[in-house]
Amino acid sequence: MDVKRLAAEAVRWLCAALVLALMIGSMLKNRTSSAEFGDVRDAVAPTVQSENMQEADAQLAKRLYGLNPADYEGFYLLAPVSNMDAEELLLVKLKDVSGGEALKAAAEARLETQKNAFDGYGTDQFALLSNHASIELRGNFFLFVVSEHADAAVGAFSAAL
Repeated sequence: MDVKRLAAEAVRWLCAALVLALMIGSMLKNRTSSAEFGDVRDAVAPTVQSENMQEADAQLAKRLYGLNPADYEGFYLLAPVSNMDAEELLLVKLKDVSGGEALKAAAEARLETQKNAFDGYGTDQFALLSNHASIELRGNFFLFVVSEHADAAVGAFSAAL
């Protein structure tokens, strides 16, 4: 009987520790950063810049993502130079963290659109989109990147926050 009671107590403590760890992780993920947008942009952009991307304007941001850059505190988009390229980077500083999930959904929709566009004939681009894409929402900052160097971009993003 003591063994059962001891096992039950251990399970209770383990569950409590797991719940606490999830709560702390959620709080850390959703905390806002006081980092300047320009500093974060300057840290992330060089990790992925290539001749296949160019800085995009508000009109292209609206067309690709359905987003208005004026709605955000900071907005930077490197878009594919041609329709045959898949590399891109979207970096946003939100005015309000409540808009993060909508931004994430827009990036996920863009990723699916690109995968569908390249499926069946753009094997290199499809592989890039499938294996080297990252969507990161960290409090008031958001990053979407498609690049062979996506891991480096995410690392620079995290370090800059």
